[in-house]
Amino acid sequence: MQPWSVGAGAGCGNPGGLLPEAGMSSAEEQKEATAASQPPEAEASRSPAVAPKKKKKKKAPAPPPPMTEEEIDSPSKQTLGMLGIIGIMTMCMWIFARGGCNYHPPKETRDPRKVELVDLARDPKDAAMEFELRWATKRWGGALELAKGPMVDLVKQQQKECDANPKCAKQAADLRGTVLASAELLERDPMRSVSRITTTGVGSKPERHIIRVERDQQIWKTVSREVDDGSFKPRPPQAPHERDGQLLMRQPGMPGTTAPPSSSAASSSSAAPSSSASSSDASKK
Repeated sequence: MQPWSVGAGAGCGNPGGLLPEAGMSSAEEQKEATAASQPPEAEASRSPAVAPKKKKKKKAPAPPPPMTEEEIDSPSKQTLGMLGIIGIMTMCMWIFARGGCNYHPPKETRDPRKVELVDLARDPKDAAMEFELRWATKRWGGALELAKGPMVDLVKQQQKECDANPKCAKQAADLRGTVLASAELLERDPMRSVSRITTTGVGSKPERHIIRVERDQQIWKTVSREVDDGSFKPRPPQAPHERDGQLLMRQPGMPGTTAPPSSSAASSSSAAPSSSASSSDASKK
């Protein structure tokens, strides 16, 4: 039996109010209940899986075209101007430095500094070479400072001859720029020394002289000057003295111990008076 519902205003004018309501089956009611109880996510899970859409990458903008030489403008005019100014200033500073280095006032001379005689003749070989240089260049006043003994009179004689010759001063000035000397030490002891001096620029051929010097307080002075003809033979170097160990205290019987000659001589001299004394006693008896 379907239930009858009386709607509002049922009557002659509204026959629908007297119509019976359509009955709902139990199956449909159950479907609606289950659909209402399920969450929306379950419905989405039932729908077929759809792959997510990939985002399209934006294309990079095209690089600009390369710049031309006019657009680059390197080096610029300002850079070239600064480099030119630096070059000009460098050249000016070099010119002023060159002129200041080579400029000498009128009162200033270019002669080398004066070296003291002690520094020149402190070594025997240097003293011999300095004397020969002064002799070869006719500087007799300087040579007289390094002369000793018979060489003093010889230097004074050469100085007198040079003063008498008017051309001697000019020759001395010319020789000072051409004469060169080298020295070779041949012999030396605490007070004397012998050197061979070779000079060039005096004549067409080099000259060699044997010069002997002696110590004079702090310096060495020349005592003789001879031409080297090859006859001079330097003495062979002496071997250093070796001590025989007599000053060492050694026990008797040690190897290498010998009685010194002085002790044997003393014993013999002491034995001689005793024997003479015994003979004199015998004669008295």
